[in-house]
Amino acid sequence: MLGSLALVLAPLASAGGPELPAFFSDHMVFQRQTTAPMWGWTGPYEDVTVTPSWPGARKLTTRADERGRWRLELRTPGPGGPYTIAIDSVSGARVLQDVLVGEVWLAAGQSNMEWTVGPVVGEGVQDWETTAKASLDPELRIFDVANAVTAAPIDAVRGSWRAANPESVLSFSATAYFFARKLRDDLRVPVGVITADWGGTPAEAWTRRDALTPFPDFAPGLARLRALDGDPVGARAAIARERAAWWERLAMKDTVAGARASDAAAAAEPGWSALALPQTFEQHGLAAFDGVAWYRRTVAVPDAWKGKDLVVELGTIDDCDTTFWNGAPLGAHEEDGAYAAQRVYTVPAARVAAHNVIAVRVLDTGGYGGFSGGALAIGPAGGAGEPQSLAGEWQWRKGPALGDLGPMPATDALSPNEPSVLWNAMIAPLVPYAFQGVIWYQGEANVGRADQYRHLFPALITSWRSAWDRDFPFLFVQLAPFAYDGDRGAAAALRDVQRRTLGLPGTGMAVTMDIGDPADIHPKNKRDVGTRLALWALARTYHKELRYSGPLFAGAEREGAALRVYFEHAEGLTSRGDPVQHVIVAGEDRVFHPADVQIDGETLLVSCPEVPAPVAVRFGWGASDETNLWNANGLPAACFRNDDWP
Repeated sequence: MLGSLALVLAPLASAGGPELPAFFSDHMVFQRQTTAPMWGWTGPYEDVTVTPSWPGARKLTTRADERGRWRLELRTPGPGGPYTIAIDSVSGARVLQDVLVGEVWLAAGQSNMEWTVGPVVGEGVQDWETTAKASLDPELRIFDVANAVTAAPIDAVRGSWRAANPESVLSFSATAYFFARKLRDDLRVPVGVITADWGGTPAEAWTRRDALTPFPDFAPGLARLRALDGDPVGARAAIARERAAWWERLAMKDTVAGARASDAAAAAEPGWSALALPQTFEQHGLAAFDGVAWYRRTVAVPDAWKGKDLVVELGTIDDCDTTFWNGAPLGAHEEDGAYAAQRVYTVPAARVAAHNVIAVRVLDTGGYGGFSGGALAIGPAGGAGEPQSLAGEWQWRKGPALGDLGPMPATDALSPNEPSVLWNAMIAPLVPYAFQGVIWYQGEANVGRADQYRHLFPALITSWRSAWDRDFPFLFVQLAPFAYDGDRGAAAALRDVQRRTLGLPGTGMAVTMDIGDPADIHPKNKRDVGTRLALWALARTYHKELRYSGPLFAGAEREGAALRVYFEHAEGLTSRGDPVQHVIVAGEDRVFHPADVQIDGETLLVSCPEVPAPVAVRFGWGASDETNLWNANGLPAACFRNDDWP
């Protein structure tokens, strides 16, 4: 497709000689003491010579293929630099400056990995100003992969290497920065991190296509990508027909037509009731509903506004809206991924009466829905008068459910939430760049799909390792406490799946049960997150003698009317003088009750008078549970369960 082609050609490192991927550039970091592939493009069948300046380096020569692509492998030295690397071919010559050799990691995930040190993405992390002031370090460098989506794997990404300083660090991934900072402090070698992250994205978007084929849920999305890549014109035409047919089906099933909703008499019909906007579906009893809801309000226009165009602002609406003014369409956002778009519609003066009815059809296609943020207002265009608020009482009624309509066909524009699109555009172009391991912070977008994630997450890890043909370390963050709307164990179930993924060799997990924020899905303490990931790396990858994990559930067995819970990494098990919280037990009836908990050495003894014969124990099973169980090193216990009940 055209978008893929543009990304292949545009993001190569600067011209003036052989072309290189953007990460082979000035200020880059090579992985130390390894065989590091290096590649690029020049004229077909041209010889290319690469000469590093580090001690003992040899001049290497290779020949480009018929497409001009070449590749060779450099034997990198121990940590050091800065060095230069000269690349020569018939097409020209270039020299990479200020090249370091040290430790390189890849950091990826969704918004909690994307969250920056300073107020660039979000509000900035805890103590960001102090962090920035102390950040000057020319040997700590980050390359941030620019966000992109493609239907098939591409060859290049956009981005540049930047060294840490009080200005640059503000836009660094905070988790990646604190991870790198800890490695720098302990290893005393240059550290580079390549970050590839995108807020709100699910794991399947980051997974290779071939690894997703065993998952039936992803088959339609993968088929769509194949069609868009193989026959983009035909695929777009077919998608347009499918979408038109879907909206026609909605119009036939919807008992509240646009004109009818804007009819003054419609408000008297059964099914309409008062509601204060803005509110999400979840805030007015539709948490389990995906489909249509209608909202209407009468607007009186002041005499001073007569004869003027008006602007209607409705904030953000999740996911789609079709807005009517006096029964006729005014504007719409009916495409996928429109949940973050500000709804701003202009009413021509000729359509403005003394009293008008705004009607909004909101379609929620999954997850959150409704009026999700921003001001609701109406006023003259061009700021010719004070706007009036549209917040407050509206009338609303429920329309058809999505289940009665069938899934909405996607547009021909790719969404970052589709299967494999982020692997294609942001990870595949990095293969086979040499790095030590991966750190990963993701999972929020998959909450509610723990059974699927149980297989999907290991498939992602395995597919990445297969692409690099190396079982590199893969360290991830267990989701922090957060009060997900309507949660009935979905968040904890996903956390438990993450814990179970530790059964995959070479994995590690940083636990955040004590440093989350139940009111904010983006907790501000990223220093401890990065540091805890680094502890796993230092102990397991670099073989440092240190404690790296909090208590991990190892099993439970009956002792009379109690269960004894065993852990790994539980030396000095403590609740710091308070009762251990967020432990529940159940018997064969599967009804859970709060447990009485005693710390006994490196184990817990849990019991409950209402459960004389306990068989199941769960810890930290509430979505927003902030737990209080640590080992002597202050590392928290991971949430767990010993049952497999639904």
